Amino acid sequence: MSELDNAMDVLDALEERKRGAGQPPGTSGQRGRVLVGKVEHYYEKAGVAAVKLEGTLRIGDIVELGDEEEAVRQRIASMQIDRQDVEEAYNGDFVGIKTKYRIAEGVPVYKIE
Repeated sequence: MSELDNAMDVLDALEERKRGAGQPPGTSGQRGRVLVGKVEHYYEKAGVAAVKLEGTLRIGDIVELGDEEEAVRQRIASMQIDRQDVEEAYNGDFVGIKTKYRIAEGVPVYKIE
């Protein structure tokens, strides 16, 4: 992934967050945020979060890892099941997702719709 792609992902995530800023009080920009899993383990060397899914996730989806101020948003650029690249994963699958930052175990994973 090029630096331009990374920059575009960041801008997309910021735009998504900005759209949520106009929500009524008490919703804290949560519109369209759907729980799709939980981080079960983080592989430091590879920079990969192992996520047990409770929903569907696709390459290109924007996810938010964590809650509130400590959340990290990013677009899914690569995803694997049993070290095989996949385009889509479903409820019950364990997937490896390359992340930009270290993610703590037990953190919820939300898909931004």
